[in-house]
Amino acid sequence: MGERCDDLSHAFDGEFMDWDCVLGSGFERAPKDWVSVFRECSIEELVRIARDGLVVPAPELRPAEIRQEMEILDRYRPAHLARQGVSRLRATYAVPAADDAPRLPFRQERIILEMKVDPAESYVGDMDFITCLIPFIGVHRYGLDRFQGAFRKYWDSVMPLSHFLHRYVRLEAGPVCQWVPKGRVTGRMPRNFFSPEIMVMTPVIGQRHIRIVRREPAEEDDAIME
Repeated sequence: MGERCDDLSHAFDGEFMDWDCVLGSGFERAPKDWVSVFRECSIEELVRIARDGLVVPAPELRPAEIRQEMEILDRYRPAHLARQGVSRLRATYAVPAADDAPRLPFRQERIILEMKVDPAESYVGDMDFITCLIPFIGVHRYGLDRFQGAFRKYWDSVMPLSHFLHRYVRLEAGPVCQWVPKGRVTGRMPRNFFSPEIMVMTPVIGQRHIRIVRREPAEEDDAIME
């Protein structure tokens, strides 16, 4: 597949973009305590990332319904997380393993990125508590009291990424995957994470610390080939 990009002509041979020329140049030289996280993106997003890095959108640039959902969920943050600046509205989202990246619909091609990030600026919560509620938030945003328990459980699950990676391991059991404690559960540690979501609070993840690790055809393309 050829991808054109006007601002990246040095990496474009007239037909194909050499993404290795514009991404990942500093990946191996990232600080030793930085860790890998993963994210799905489209070709259009990849072009923007190659040009500007992965930038957290300003709240006013997010689609109105998505912004409202994030603002509502942020209202239920515990005070200590709010003081630390943890916010779904102001985060870049990622997952802890490439196989955890969701398959989003209507992609021409599925691209999985690996990113090196500072774990001190990243937090993990279990989206499983609120995934089924998100379609209702925009529609019923004025009657959300009945959902506040789930919202608070989500925020109660949030911990620094470094703690998550030290304490949990990915476990696959047939079609079900979850992250389980490596040892004994203590205090208020969640017993498992079914859908871990990483909130990277770094405003910009530079191109040097991002690389492509997987490219897959769209599911409909697979069906046609069969």
